[in-house]
Amino acid sequence: MSSMTDIVFLLLIFFMITSTMVHPNAIKLLIPKKSTKKVVVEKFLNVRVTASGKYVVSGSWLGVDKLENSLLNAFAKNDKTIIKLRTDKNASTGSVAKVLDVAESNGVKVILDIR
Repeated sequence: MSSMTDIVFLLLIFFMITSTMVHPNAIKLLIPKKSTKKVVVEKFLNVRVTASGKYVVSGSWLGVDKLENSLLNAFAKNDKTIIKLRTDKNASTGSVAKVLDVAESNGVKVILDIR
């Protein structure tokens, strides 16, 4: 009986040591916590980037040179403006990045409109 307890004890130690070496293959996700803070949005500024690199800001077609001035004028009128950005499937990332750069430099939030 004593030899049986020795074997069980050694097996217990073996399994305890090997179980601590096993790392599960899991992805760590940062899940946002529930927030009670409400965001007040007074105005959405619809911005669309086409495949040809043109911009549509609230229904008017703009080139790259007039994009920043148009966005800055919209931000000056209302502090709580949020950009609702919609891109064409074939739009270049550089064209999208220009809108994001202007928004980030002026502290404006951007929402991606995915359809």
